[in-house]
Amino acid sequence: MKHIVESVEEMYHAKEPFGEIVIDEVINVLRHFKVILIQDVALLLDVDPRELRTAWHLLTGTHLNEVVTQWRVMQAQDWIRKRLSEKGTVSLGAKAYKKLLTETAHRCGWRTERVMSHVFERYCGCSAIEWLAREAEALSRAR
Repeated sequence: MKHIVESVEEMYHAKEPFGEIVIDEVINVLRHFKVILIQDVALLLDVDPRELRTAWHLLTGTHLNEVVTQWRVMQAQDWIRKRLSEKGTVSLGAKAYKKLLTETAHRCGWRTERVMSHVFERYCGCSAIEWLAREAEALSRAR
């Protein structure tokens, strides 16, 4: 079966609907409600979570839990970039980095910064603090 959507990044940045109701509705829920669990998405769409996961897998060839997790990572990255680009936050110290990561973790639905960092390792190839330091460095070079 041909995959309707090639990547979560494509979904995350898409401006136009994909034309498949299940995909479009899930993306709309993720964008507008900033939900963090598949059960929440299913509840908002008034469908059974198992049926939603099955339909998603049949349409995209991906697992919805992986998509939601990767979506949350991208939300966290966007939040961190936003906070770093605010005036005076580019050259933060280690304590401020930790505070920013803790805030980001809670905002994006992880219990702790440590849990978020573990997920970052899996999806970004580095810990959240390493990712943050790279972004801060890149932003300061760009200025």
